[in-house]
Amino acid sequence: MKILHTAQIHWYNAEVQYAYDLAEAMAKMGHEVHILTRKNTLSAQVAKERGFRVFEEDGFNAKGVGFWKVFAAGHRLKLLLRRERYDAVLVHRPEGLPLIALAGKLTRTPVVRVRGDMRPVRSDPLNRYVYKKLLSGVVASNLAIEKNLRERIGGIENLATIHGGVSLGEFSDSGPAVDLGREHGFAPDAFLVGLLGRLGEVKGHIDFLDAAKIAYGENPRLGFFILAKNLNENAVLRRIKARLEGDSDLQKAVRLVGRQDNLPATLRAFDLGVIASTGSEANCRVGLEWMACGRPILATRVGVLPDLVQEGVNGGLLPPGDPAAMAKKILELAGDPSRCAKMGKSARALVLERFTVERLAEGHIKFLEAILSRRTCKIV
Repeated sequence: MKILHTAQIHWYNAEVQYAYDLAEAMAKMGHEVHILTRKNTLSAQVAKERGFRVFEEDGFNAKGVGFWKVFAAGHRLKLLLRRERYDAVLVHRPEGLPLIALAGKLTRTPVVRVRGDMRPVRSDPLNRYVYKKLLSGVVASNLAIEKNLRERIGGIENLATIHGGVSLGEFSDSGPAVDLGREHGFAPDAFLVGLLGRLGEVKGHIDFLDAAKIAYGENPRLGFFILAKNLNENAVLRRIKARLEGDSDLQKAVRLVGRQDNLPATLRAFDLGVIASTGSEANCRVGLEWMACGRPILATRVGVLPDLVQEGVNGGLLPPGDPAAMAKKILELAGDPSRCAKMGKSARALVLERFTVERLAEGHIKFLEAILSRRTCKIV
């Protein structure tokens, strides 16, 4: 197939990474894949660095500049679709969706919305018309998003959930592990618990600190790490530092570290990964990275996480915003390290079975083939 992925955004965020990982996996399957994104942006730069043919367009993001620019962008896209004769267009961001879908309709090019956003889908008449009449199909990145689409839009003929995936070539349960515990003053037999991600309000860092204080008070063999993607100053970082500076027990229990050069080797240093988010997590790549490295995860019941975690098999599920429940689960697993290690093996096996980038690409190709053959596609 010849496929165009659109991601009309300035940044290289989780949605764009999902789109480019999918596009790259499709290309490795032998499909021709192009990218449409914004001009002179980080998303365009990364797309070029990853070897894609890139078309740059700013017209779909022309808020406050005039609707004529948006319609002009729609006309340029229509010409592009006619010239390139794509088999399908996958839209990963909402910017310009009605005109992108209309351009697809006018050129008889199937347009599929790939929705990886936990915010409720708009149910106004225009959006319902776009989803039900202009789009050829919709892919949800988790079951909660699919449920929301069915409830708020309804009547979408081709609708499927296709979960995200991780690269097994990059993330593995074998190989060296960084001796992070010893580097940061923990005993050799310490049970290490990590939280990895950006420093954002929704990621639950303060709940993690509260749980660490409770659990460490009962088991001082525990060691906790906040692994930040960067340590740029923001409100969350200031709150974390203030908590650590003002609590001697937390100073003993918790370490705050920045970006690690070898992330897989860093993840393998831990016994348990925690995802404490209070919202979002449409794809949760971090969860899949922990699992691919053979580590169980404790995760809140938000977004895709209930799709990834099987209670007692590869980890555990927690109510969001409940540090006491988190501490209790951590103490249970720390008290039975052999059970924890067994869960880690199950986590790795589940990734192999269901959550690789290859499975991600295969699912989308199967979905597109069903649309192109004019068959209604069920859950992939």
